[in-house]
Amino acid sequence: MIPALAHIPDSTPRRRASRSLARRTADAIGAAVAEVLVNSEVAARPGLLQRIDPRVKLISIVGFAVTASFVHSVSALSAMIVLTLVLAAASRVSPVSFVRKVMASAGLFAVLLAAPAATAWITPGHAALTLGPLTVTSEGLYIAVRLIARVVAGAGFGLLVVWTTRWTDLLRALTAMKMPDLVVATLAMAQQQIMSLLRTVENMHLARESRMLSRGTARENRGWVTERMAFVAKKSFKTADDVYDAMLARGFAGAMPSLVRLKTAPRDWFWLSGCTLTVALLLVADKMGNLR
Repeated sequence: MIPALAHIPDSTPRRRASRSLARRTADAIGAAVAEVLVNSEVAARPGLLQRIDPRVKLISIVGFAVTASFVHSVSALSAMIVLTLVLAAASRVSPVSFVRKVMASAGLFAVLLAAPAATAWITPGHAALTLGPLTVTSEGLYIAVRLIARVVAGAGFGLLVVWTTRWTDLLRALTAMKMPDLVVATLAMAQQQIMSLLRTVENMHLARESRMLSRGTARENRGWVTERMAFVAKKSFKTADDVYDAMLARGFAGAMPSLVRLKTAPRDWFWLSGCTLTVALLLVADKMGNLR
């Protein structure tokens, strides 16, 4: 018995390394759910942006994101990216996690979108790098870097709003800013249903793993995952119909009532004034840089 038990620890790493597709999917879904919960935890921290009124914060951050679309100087865009990192640190958000999420959500997409613009086929100019039939020009490289910086800056400001604001406060701010009730109701329902479906899928995968004696073949795992995807799609449609019928039975008329009461404080007006001044300085600096 003792020699047999001695081999158990050695097999554990191999068992973990050869996890099934279902198990890996369950882990990924669990990580997604945990990430949403972490966002709620970040929104509750006593940071800089967490203390700002959601309406004022939404207006100011959207102003920064719109400014990023008008700025043409790479140096000004770089300054805006640095500003997002400073705001993240002041809001007690891990800069590493912030950069990772921004790059995962928008950075990689921006790189793929901007890569063709760096070639001589799209942007003729002075050759900076030649890779066989592919030539990267200095002018194209500048355009690509500017596009990437613009997307990263805009995504960073958008992430700051979502990450430092409770979902209920954000919906209340959208309502206060006269956002259509249909849009607010759709956002509120989507967030709740996504969380519910994520937990349902995670539980299905974990239940299957706990009842199987073997990992199964890759084909069997793919087939099971495909069937579960169809099941979840049908369940989502049925749940949406049931929830809507229940809301109508309880007097739903299109507007989402909220118990959140938003109040502005002097710090909110100081924040808004500082953001307005910063935006003006960025636009002036960008204009001066272009004139040179």
